[in-house]
Amino acid sequence: MKTRKIIVEIICLTLLLNFFYEGIYKIAYWSNYAFWVKHAPLLKPVWQILTYVIPIGEIVLALAFMVQKFRVKALYILIGVLMVFVLWVMSGYLFTHRLFWPYHALWEKPTWMQKMLISIGLCWLAFMAIVLLNPKLSFKRYSSNSLRNKPANAQ
Repeated sequence: MKTRKIIVEIICLTLLLNFFYEGIYKIAYWSNYAFWVKHAPLLKPVWQILTYVIPIGEIVLALAFMVQKFRVKALYILIGVLMVFVLWVMSGYLFTHRLFWPYHALWEKPTWMQKMLISIGLCWLAFMAIVLLNPKLSFKRYSSNSLRNKPANAQ
């Protein structure tokens, strides 16, 4: 039981640091970020709102990982938001046929495939934390050991 809590704390700390850093970075370079959002495909009608909502939302999400009662909700929100991000990238390439680069990553000259893989990896981390936080979601009752006790000709 203690191992589960430690793993969940490490996952939440990793997510907290990632999203807090991303939010602060976008606020620190506000004009560059606003210019990028303005010219990103499919965001033209809502770019002004997203310029404020995304960095502040990332910081609020990071702070939600610190409060125990908001942690599970923050994990679900994280999965939803990152899946919307991946769908936006895919639709940007499929429907606009424009070549555009990610705004920021932890390394120089990232590709969208790398950003999408990191987002999906963060979703898997959040899902793992949700499963570890909810003992009801345990997969022990679906183990293959229960099938070994039944005869092969059972209906």
